[in-house]
Amino acid sequence: MWIISAILIVCVIKVLMDWYRPKNFPPGPRGLPFVGNILDVRNLVKQTGSHGIAWCQLAEQYGPVVGLRLGLADPLIIVSGREAVMEMLSRQEFDGRPNGFIFAHRTMGERRGVLFTDGKIWNDQRRFSLRNLKDFGWGTQTMEELILEDAMNLVKVIAEAANNGVIENLSQFTSLAVLNSLWSLIGGLRYDISKGDPKLVETLKMLNAAVKESSVSGGLLNHLPFLRHIAPQFSGYKAITERLRLMWSFFADEVRSHKETRQSGVHRDLIDVYLEEIEARHGDPNSTFNEMQLVALIKDIFSAGVDTTTNSIGFAIGYLAIIPEVQDKVQEELDRVLGRENLPSVAARPSLPYMNATLAEVLRLANIGPTSIPHRAVADTQLKGYNIKKDSMILANLMSVHKDKDHWGDPDVFRPERFIDENNQFIADPWVVPFGAGRRKCLGEGLARNSHFLFVSCLLQKFKFSLPPGHRAPPMQGMDGFTLSPPIFDIIVTPRPL
Repeated sequence: MWIISAILIVCVIKVLMDWYRPKNFPPGPRGLPFVGNILDVRNLVKQTGSHGIAWCQLAEQYGPVVGLRLGLADPLIIVSGREAVMEMLSRQEFDGRPNGFIFAHRTMGERRGVLFTDGKIWNDQRRFSLRNLKDFGWGTQTMEELILEDAMNLVKVIAEAANNGVIENLSQFTSLAVLNSLWSLIGGLRYDISKGDPKLVETLKMLNAAVKESSVSGGLLNHLPFLRHIAPQFSGYKAITERLRLMWSFFADEVRSHKETRQSGVHRDLIDVYLEEIEARHGDPNSTFNEMQLVALIKDIFSAGVDTTTNSIGFAIGYLAIIPEVQDKVQEELDRVLGRENLPSVAARPSLPYMNATLAEVLRLANIGPTSIPHRAVADTQLKGYNIKKDSMILANLMSVHKDKDHWGDPDVFRPERFIDENNQFIADPWVVPFGAGRRKCLGEGLARNSHFLFVSCLLQKFKFSLPPGHRAPPMQGMDGFTLSPPIFDIIVTPRPL
């Protein structure tokens, strides 16, 4: 009996200590014992429609550094405003990745890959990926040619779909096209996007579901991981685990197939080179290269590259369908500089200032990644005068920078002209930081920007996009999840005459 009493006392003390806000802890809502601010955040997200807007409201109330406690997880720190955000992203003591349950569960119980690792594992995997993806064409003319091929195939698919009337969900086509050029570097395969490999299509659906049903803070299971044992269905653990298992199986099968068919010294893609690296480091106790890491790395590149680029294309087409005068200006510029037959190119991009301004405005206002991927404090430190405890999870609120009223004036208005100077030239604004900053900045930024430009340019050369008569403009604040997705709405696609 005394053992049970002792355990209860320890639990009560732990709960009260977690509820207590230490001296100089960043300000924020008080919360409740045990659950902390879980209910505060849930209610605020319900009111505002997204986590990103919720973080902005907390910043307005409490300041640039907000401290939250979510269940049993380490403290969550929300950093808002450009000054605080850039300071946090530039400091190495904030370069870790969180240790929470869900961040290990996504890669089979251990933090693997490149998105949610730090230290030696992250350094090794990131360096290897950048070096070898570049060898296969990442950021080169070869990659540009692959993207353009997929963009033109997308044009054909959309033209056929448009013949049947209104297109209900453009992203179902763009996601396969975006994936194709990326997958050719990783897995050495290219698909017919007009047909789509059933297994690949199913994996994309699972990826989309996973993104929409998760949040950057990790969600309920990260805050109260014991719920997986007592309420696996209610907590979402069962559905999440099954989805992760199927996705992991898809990529593991690709690795297995490569092992069976590869030839020594022949490098078809990233998987081949990685398998060779595993062999070369065999017996090295300090090696971070193994098949589980490879599967996790592929999954990270796949999920990060496809989802964000697909969403950026979807938001661009959505905004231009809603604001036809902007679409007309972009198309006039494309016609004048490229014509309707010459394919766009990265080399021609400096000659398209209004297109560049429009894409910059899409990335600013859409806030596809409203925050950075979660960081972790690797040591006790301070930020803006507040104590940040080691292992605290930290989010850089990028939306707060993109919607700063003092800087932008009219931050909620879609206005590409804000990036055009008096000489009608495009001027980049350092306040647009959709890919983050610092050492943990997105490693695929260059590819993402080029893909966004080439796909949207090809589509606007060939089509006019508009809302069906009588349809209201869809809300463009995005659908909440790990990233923000464009709304699904009907759109009329009209071929432009040659």
